[in-house]
Amino acid sequence: MLLRNPADYKGGFWLTYVVDNVVYKASSTESSTISLVSQKSGKGGLHLVLSHSPSESDSLKVQLDIKVWSHNTPILLVRHSATNLSKMPIEKMKLYYIMDLDVGGPASYKDDVGIYDPDSGIMYACDDNPLCVAITSRPKPDAWEISSPMQIRIDEESTDLSKNLKYGPKDIATALQWNLGTLDSGQKCTVDIVLAASDSLDGAKMLLPSAWELIKKKIR
Repeated sequence: MLLRNPADYKGGFWLTYVVDNVVYKASSTESSTISLVSQKSGKGGLHLVLSHSPSESDSLKVQLDIKVWSHNTPILLVRHSATNLSKMPIEKMKLYYIMDLDVGGPASYKDDVGIYDPDSGIMYACDDNPLCVAITSRPKPDAWEISSPMQIRIDEESTDLSKNLKYGPKDIATALQWNLGTLDSGQKCTVDIVLAASDSLDGAKMLLPSAWELIKKKIR
C-alpha cells in the first residue's frame, strides 16, 4: 500500500486539502513531496512517520503517522493519523485508501467482484475461488468507489469518489474516502481501517468484530 506499482496507477493512501483556495494533493506512490521521517518494525507491526511538504509552499507541512499490524491471522490493521504542523489551518482535508487486492492471485483476479454496503460501511472484494476480503473503518467512509485500477481518479478538479455500490466481475480496485474537514495548526485526525480475509463473504464479515478488538491491543 505504500509503494508505486508496476502499472503506475493509483494505490495506497492519498490526501487532498485546501489552503487559501489552492488544492494540494499527496500520495504514497510519490516522493517529490513526501519524505520518510522514521520507521520501526517488529512483532508483526510497522510504524512509519512521514512528512508531507508541498513544493509549492515552504510554509505547509503535514505529518503522517501510519501504524500497520498483521501476524498469524487473516487480519490487517491500519491506523492513519495526520497532524497539521503548519501555522495556518488546512481546510477540506480528505483521506483516501486505494487497494488493488487482486483476490485469488494473477491466475484469477480478472473475475473479482467489489460490493459496498452503505448501511454497514463495509467494502467487499470477492472471487470465485471463493476468497473474500472485507474492509471497514472507524469513522465510516464518506465516499467509496469500485472500478478498474486504471480508472480511479483523484486530482484538483475531482476530489470525490463515485459511490457506486458494485462492480465486476472484472479486474477491480476498491477505494474509500474520509472527509476530515478543517485541521487547525497542531490538530490531529485519525482513521482506523481493518481488513479481514476468509473463504466466504460471511466468514470475512464475521472476523471484523475480533479485528476491532485486536486494534485496541496491537495499535497504540
